[in-house]
Amino acid sequence: MEFAKKIALELNLNENQVDSSIKLLDEGNTIPFIARYRKEVTGGLTDENLRNIAERLEYLKSLEERKTTIFATLKELNIDDQKLFDDIENAETLARLEDLYRPYKPKKVTRASKAKKAGLGPLSEYLRTDKSGMLDEEAKKYIVDGYETIQKVKQGAFDIIAEEISDNPNYRTFIKDLAFKTGLMECQKTKDSTSDKFDNYAQYSRLIKTLKGYNVLAINRGVKTKCLSRKIILDDERIIKHIEMFEIPSKTPYYEEFHNLILDSYERLIRPSVDNDIYATLFESASVEAINEFKTSLKATLLVPPLKGRKVLGFDPGFSHGCKLAFVDESGKVLHTYVLNNPFMNERSLSNSKAVLKRLIDQFGTYTVALGNGTASRESEKLLKELKNEMIPNLDIVIVSESGASIYSATPLANKEFPQYEPNIRSAISIARRLQDPLAELVKIPPESIGVGQYQYDINQKELSDALKGVVEDTVNYVGVILNTASVALLSYVSGISAKIAQSIVDCRDKYGPFTSRKQLEKVPYLGPKAFQNCAGFLRIDGGDEPLDNTSVHPESYAIAREILKEYSCSNISEAKDKLKEIDDSDIKELSKKLNVGEYTLQDIVKELISPTRDPRLEAKTANLSETVLDIKDLKPGMILEGTIRNVTGFGFFIDLGIEINGLVHISEIADSYVSDPHVYGKPGDIVKVKVLQVDLTRQRISLTMKGLKQDR
Repeated sequence: MEFAKKIALELNLNENQVDSSIKLLDEGNTIPFIARYRKEVTGGLTDENLRNIAERLEYLKSLEERKTTIFATLKELNIDDQKLFDDIENAETLARLEDLYRPYKPKKVTRASKAKKAGLGPLSEYLRTDKSGMLDEEAKKYIVDGYETIQKVKQGAFDIIAEEISDNPNYRTFIKDLAFKTGLMECQKTKDSTSDKFDNYAQYSRLIKTLKGYNVLAINRGVKTKCLSRKIILDDERIIKHIEMFEIPSKTPYYEEFHNLILDSYERLIRPSVDNDIYATLFESASVEAINEFKTSLKATLLVPPLKGRKVLGFDPGFSHGCKLAFVDESGKVLHTYVLNNPFMNERSLSNSKAVLKRLIDQFGTYTVALGNGTASRESEKLLKELKNEMIPNLDIVIVSESGASIYSATPLANKEFPQYEPNIRSAISIARRLQDPLAELVKIPPESIGVGQYQYDINQKELSDALKGVVEDTVNYVGVILNTASVALLSYVSGISAKIAQSIVDCRDKYGPFTSRKQLEKVPYLGPKAFQNCAGFLRIDGGDEPLDNTSVHPESYAIAREILKEYSCSNISEAKDKLKEIDDSDIKELSKKLNVGEYTLQDIVKELISPTRDPRLEAKTANLSETVLDIKDLKPGMILEGTIRNVTGFGFFIDLGIEINGLVHISEIADSYVSDPHVYGKPGDIVKVKVLQVDLTRQRISLTMKGLKQDR
């Protein structure tokens, strides 16, 4: 198979771009490296383009491997059917391939296989061709043990034909096509269900072709939890007539027999199997959609801006176990930890807590508070705001999502980082560091536990994990990593660096001190030439021997960078900003020819020389939360509030209002006009204005709208 040509057509890319990308991948180059430093070769393909190519390439290779296996099996069975071979060769999906192979697959014992073993195969052929109507007379010849009567013999012949019909891939294709044009999905609430979680699907009927991915995933979860039953409704009569048109011989005296055996084949063999195939297709499509939504939301979450140069108090709120505090310096180093026990019990405990907080905040200079948004968050925020108004006017309070913090705190990584602290204290440290550098902290948590996306435990965990790891890898390399401060977890996402190499880098750093040049990486154990090529441009060294080491210019292009500086009479990088920012496209073209370097590479180097230490993440913003809303009970319809988008799904936004429960802006309430994709209107971390539509205390649900509200974009 010509993989490059096929992938190019599927993804609407140039075949040469795809072919070059495949060769680079086969040579062991990573996707971030290719996307950043091989633009000339790929024609400027993005990391997303490259991941799509890699994903399709893997699928097509597995498809070809399966075809090879099937051809070998057919050869062993002495099958000689050129049309079948052509159909297999032309099959474009694994599902179609398996439908074609179905008749030749080794089967467990079936009614048809028993009949064939008893020698009833010739009678089934007789039934297809006979015009005399003497089936009973012919059947007498086949009476054997297990088939002692004429009726049993005939039924055996019918069973053989029924199975042959069920194995015909053309009927399965027809039924599936019909299902996705006119089929219905119906759901009912089960009699034993006491949950109201799936009441939206309690009396549900919808065309299959109009189902959204989140509908399918919700139905799937409802069925798995035995709250729902589902059924696919097809035009059975039309399907039966279609099969009869091909399977009932002309002028046969056995029309009734054929009609009944076709009905049996459809109801007993075809329909259950095809139902499963249809549902599997829906689920696979929904999973792909959900994974893509995960990827989009995860990337936005990872790119939430850092808060640099500040000491921070990490405040993990709680009632029964108190509020856990972690005071960290500008680099994230823990200065002190403390637990406020029962701060909300009464006025006295509240007053004592303020006094303790005042003393500790002044002692460690942590005038920025990262407040977790979990249980007791609003009570803690009220306490901190009173502290600000009464004692510390320069106190900054920032609400931070604590999703996954408790998961991280119990991991071997957390134990290795902070063996002296209890998991609850580690959570407070994580919350503080999330504000200082969200990306560096969130990479320590399994991506699927960061708190974005939908139905993460219902879809294929390996596919989800692989996709999300790709997003983390792309994001880490997009931002870049400070070599001398990065953790093992962060380094392990850098292009070309495995967990083993990451640990080796940190071990060398601990043993010999900070790296002073990128070239020193070549001496790190396990980090070979290919790994160095893949990772070097993404690792930065501040204050090292070579100023270019603190840029994303790759070492292989240092000579070009120096030529550019020389061309514009810059003695060092600090002089380049003003002199290079006026360069336009025509200058790039001219300089490209003069220096014999590609325009993509030249543009990237110039951009980096102009802003060598830029952080692509924007300035942070936080929502102004209402001081009167501390609990879902405080919400009233008509209230207009500010909140933070925490998660974006196919059906809307989940908004953090500063209480334990997030509100939902349904897709139909995002804008005054029709919305087909919520991601166009917002991403995790965005601050939005919302109006409360409905508060359901029983189901603990908050319905919000953004309609009619002017958003600050």
